[in-house]
Amino acid sequence: MINCIAVDDEPLSLQIISGYASQIQGMVLLKTFTNPLKAQNYLKKFPVDLLLLDIQMPDVS
Repeated sequence: MINCIAVDDEPLSLQIISGYASQIQGMVLLKTFTNPLKAQNYLKKFPVDLLLLDIQMPDVS
């Protein structure tokens, strides 16, 4: 099982990613974040196998 999270400041993008992720056998999208700093805190507690990231975010790029 591949555990992943997605980080993007656009909620629509996260909806699209969630839809695609649900179609991939063996992949579990554990959580989505619009705030990269909250995602960073999550990763400190819950490591994942795959990160789906927006490369231009308001707080961090």
